[in-house]
Amino acid sequence: MVDMGNSSIKWATQTQKWLSPQQSKLYQNDSLDNILTQIWRTIDVPSGGVWISNVAGPQKAVDLTRWVKKHWGLEPTFLKTSRQTCGIKNGYDNPQQLGIDRWLALIGAHHLQKGMLCVVDCGTAITVDILSANGHHQGGLIIPGITAMNRALLTDTYALSAVTKSLVKSDEKHFLARNTHTGIEKGTLYTVIGLLKYVTNTLKKSGNSPALLLTGGGVPVLEPLLQSPYQYVPDLVLQGLKIIVNQPSL
Repeated sequence: MVDMGNSSIKWATQTQKWLSPQQSKLYQNDSLDNILTQIWRTIDVPSGGVWISNVAGPQKAVDLTRWVKKHWGLEPTFLKTSRQTCGIKNGYDNPQQLGIDRWLALIGAHHLQKGMLCVVDCGTAITVDILSANGHHQGGLIIPGITAMNRALLTDTYALSAVTKSLVKSDEKHFLARNTHTGIEKGTLYTVIGLLKYVTNTLKKSGNSPALLLTGGGVPVLEPLLQSPYQYVPDLVLQGLKIIVNQPSL
């Protein structure tokens, strides 16, 4: 099971319908071929095949396919978003526009927890998707991820371009920042928290109280600020992928 995100590749192996703990590796500047050789060279040939969620683009799909064929003699399967599957109904007008990672996260969430859900993926982008108790996707929101928001100010604003972490110390004791970098850092985190509060409060006004499920590498820095109950599922995308792979029809 492989989750190819924009910033990193995540994977787990399945044994008797159970997933191993998720592992991950940042792409950085190394070629995907080198990365895969480093991280997968000790893995036995997967007897159940190689199943992929890919939002990292067609070139990485080509590179991964080439590696899997060369080293394991297998043709990987790349999943696509559909209109309806595994008890979930896609809420997008054009179902294919919903990223496969978000689609799989919704499937995983629905099978992990019942009731209305607010599924949040804090990765390179932060996505918020609402799922009704009967599995109907209500739609979602997208904003830049925490790193992307920080980078936008540090690279696109002249007066802030010289600000680096090495020059300042983050002040965790105060609500407001006392240096520029911490001001950007805290402002970014509060932006995400504010979005989540707005979404959940708006739903509550209409009589709904969705449970909050979080996934993605940015969650740990948000956790100290979260005041509502939530569940953190780091491998939520892979959990959804596993559910699809284990369908009786496959």
